[in-house]
Amino acid sequence: MKATVLTIILIVLTSVYATAQEGSEWVEKVYSIKGNWSIVENDGKFMFRLGSNFNTLPGPELKLYLSPKGIHEINERDAVHQQGGLLIAELQSNKGRQEYPFPEGTNLADFKSLVIHCEKFSVVWGGIDLSKE
Repeated sequence: MKATVLTIILIVLTSVYATAQEGSEWVEKVYSIKGNWSIVENDGKFMFRLGSNFNTLPGPELKLYLSPKGIHEINERDAVHQQGGLLIAELQSNKGRQEYPFPEGTNLADFKSLVIHCEKFSVVWGGIDLSKE
């Protein structure tokens, strides 16, 4: 009985979120970034997840931004926050599993990449290109 209830709970919990995009490839600009990532959707709301294997160098004011530019169009010293970037959050840690909800009303179709940016020194760690599927 307990196993059946646990199975049902797991099925419900895992089906609540649909994976919109996922990968493990990062485009490095200044520093190495490793690990799995995914963008999941639930009822029109999106969340960015970093896997337990996420790892990069620490830095001050590392922030996640959605950018209207593709990651290959962004230079390593671009001020992403001044070029139409939308702040998602400050990075909680430079390693390990993390989750970040996108701001309410965010339309992912308006953005081409997700970027890790050190605002204090205007350095782009790197990022990922978002697919337009």
